[in-house]
Amino acid sequence: MPYMRESKARNIYLEIIDLLDDRKLLPHEFVEVMMTAYESQKNLPDRSVHGRFFEYVVGETLAQNGVERMYYQAEVRHVPLSTFDWFLFHETHPVSISCKTKARDRWKQAAHEAMALKHVYVQATNYLVTIERVSASEDKKRLAPFTIDHFVVANKPEYTEAVINITRKRYEQAVDQSPIRNGDLVSPVCID
Repeated sequence: MPYMRESKARNIYLEIIDLLDDRKLLPHEFVEVMMTAYESQKNLPDRSVHGRFFEYVVGETLAQNGVERMYYQAEVRHVPLSTFDWFLFHETHPVSISCKTKARDRWKQAAHEAMALKHVYVQATNYLVTIERVSASEDKKRLAPFTIDHFVVANKPEYTEAVINITRKRYEQAVDQSPIRNGDLVSPVCID
């Protein structure tokens, strides 16, 4: 997995997935198995490792279900101050996936990033994937009505449904392009 940088999370992830007998699980079952195995580790590392591990698990479920051309920790042109855990590029309908192990107040960061993305890609779809039930999710949906499109709990069947919906679209490799589509470049002329 080339997106995994050398880290504690990567080492733990590779250790656990090597022990996994059945990788043909539904996405929410895979998340449950992987996160349970992670949480059963002795001397659990700090929260940043926990979050990174969860991001890897979410990425694995997408890859296992045929999603290609995923961007990990993506910064998107014209979308300031935002780094998306997972980003699937489509010219008009990109998908961002923000992974949060705890959804309490961390969902606000995902809502901010989703809002910035929708300013550039109005038809973008933004997912907040968490491992614990989002408390008062209806209130959160009301507070972020046009930013986070789907609040999803990763170890519940709703996550498998979300992955199925995500895989219905064909994603592309993003091409680095000039923001100028058409026009003549006018440069100052030097007069001797």
